Amino acid sequence: MRAAPAFVIIVLGCLFLASCAPPQPDMTALRKTVDEFNAATKDAMLSGNSDKVMTYYEDTALEMAPNMALVTGKAAIKEFQDKMFHSGMKITAAAFKTLELEAGGKIAYEVGTYEMSITMPQGGEMKDQGKYIAIWRHQTNGSWKVHAETWNSNMPLPPMEPQEGKKDETKGKK
Repeated sequence: MRAAPAFVIIVLGCLFLASCAPPQPDMTALRKTVDEFNAATKDAMLSGNSDKVMTYYEDTALEMAPNMALVTGKAAIKEFQDKMFHSGMKITAAAFKTLELEAGGKIAYEVGTYEMSITMPQGGEMKDQGKYIAIWRHQTNGSWKVHAETWNSNMPLPPMEPQEGKKDETKGKK
């Protein structure tokens, strides 16, 4: 009966290896944080005050807004958001919906959609809807913070072709 010691060694080895695996993230706590962040983001947009939402960003967070350069760092993100909120446009409605939330180890990602209504100083009311991705990192204190986020609209871009009746000034130029 030599197989018994070998079996015990294999079982002990498997238990040892299993104990070395990183613990699985607490998805309930992560989901709660993501939902709180989305609610704080909505509140910030509607009130024009980004202070509350800034607690959810890492100090070195990245904001990747469409048609703009990368915004790096929590202070720069706050400045970007404050500038947007005080630009004259007014967000009158906002909703976020998390479609997917996955985590492994110290990294999580969220994929979602948004809808909002915006009053523009010179353009009146407009509706927007789109999608976003946020990358979350687990912090040493046990909290989750946004490391990077990006979003873009589902709305079509204005036409790129010259409008009928308007002269195309690029023709004939060298």
